[in-house]
Amino acid sequence: MSRSSTSLRGWVAHRLVANYWFLAICAVIAAPLAFALSLALDRRYLSDWLIAHDLAPVATADTAKEVASVIAGIDAAFITLYFSISLIVLTIAAGNLGVRLIDRWLGRHLVRVSIAGLSFSLIFAVLTLAAIDAEAPLAETPLATLSITILLLAVNVAMLAVALHDLGRTMFVDKAIDALAGDAIDGIRAIAGRAPFSGTFAQTVAAPRDGYVEGVDLDRLVDRLAGHEGAVRICVAPGQHVLKGEPLAQFERRLPSAGAVKKALPIGPFRSDRQGSVFQIRLIVEIAARALSPAVNDFYTALAAADALAEIILRHRESWVDPEQIAVSADHPRFELPGQDFHGLFGDPLNAFRQAAADYPAVSIRMIDNYGRVMRCVSEAGGSPRLASYLADCARALRDHAEDRAQAERDREEIRNAFARAVSAGD
Repeated sequence: MSRSSTSLRGWVAHRLVANYWFLAICAVIAAPLAFALSLALDRRYLSDWLIAHDLAPVATADTAKEVASVIAGIDAAFITLYFSISLIVLTIAAGNLGVRLIDRWLGRHLVRVSIAGLSFSLIFAVLTLAAIDAEAPLAETPLATLSITILLLAVNVAMLAVALHDLGRTMFVDKAIDALAGDAIDGIRAIAGRAPFSGTFAQTVAAPRDGYVEGVDLDRLVDRLAGHEGAVRICVAPGQHVLKGEPLAQFERRLPSAGAVKKALPIGPFRSDRQGSVFQIRLIVEIAARALSPAVNDFYTALAAADALAEIILRHRESWVDPEQIAVSADHPRFELPGQDFHGLFGDPLNAFRQAAADYPAVSIRMIDNYGRVMRCVSEAGGSPRLASYLADCARALRDHAEDRAQAERDREEIRNAFARAVSAGD
């Protein structure tokens, strides 16, 4: 599961750790250290102990050299195979699902552990091969180290099977949509609404660079501003693009230093999964739009995306804020968070979904039905009538757009009927 990065330190740590090469580099560094330890134990007593207990894996040093050579070759073939299949899968997945899913895939634990394990085994096997003298007596051969190399090969065979299965599942789009929906639901922030601050802000902290806001570390701000009174308005939301010099935050009273504020609002060079729900919701819409493109033409994927959006919308219903109010942190009400309420999270994605789905009556009808289902759940739970009205407006806009683009009168009639059902469900 992916967590939103709400601090500069968290963003840097994610970019350092959650990638394809970090664990591999650690494995390459660890392999010689593990080999040196194993070789030292071999020379001290392990080789003699194995021979004394008739547990030596080979009968001669020449055989040990040959076995180590074969294992090193197999490990090299394994790592080449894994890289080759990874490249093929990533190419297909990027074409069918969207390039931004690659960042999520590269951050998967199994992917990183697999490449690290293969790297460790290859280095360990090569060093073992170099340490064996084919003409030396068996007692001077690092038998325990060779045994470890054989064991690592067995583990790698099993791990490679698991990793290749996982690579194949990478292209299963429904799995990706389900994971995105789960992450988007987990990233809910407690939001309340109140009248916006009507006074004058004494200080504005500007963006130090161009880029995308990676997150809002509200806990850090609360801690740093514990002795600083007055209203605070965070002018940007996670995932929002800012230009250098645009306002990041405004303060009713001046700060002695703006450094802590800038660290609590990290800016990255591109949109990433660490931005949380705002990225994941848009990625689901992107998957739907790509599925509905003539190149892919997979409207069942778009239907799955529409269902996932319905789940996410329902779970975020408590973040609704009426238009005349401004979003604030429910735990720290003096911190205003414009753009981090329900409308800020879903306004643009739902419009983008409407534009993509308008040419496909089946997808439009499913999403209109989903609006009705969500409106019914909101009403039954005693949710905001204004939210239900907003969702009805979204359904109406989708109806109008889809009806205008429909080619057959029967499709237009079914679209109208779907809207009628949705509206009646929300009453």
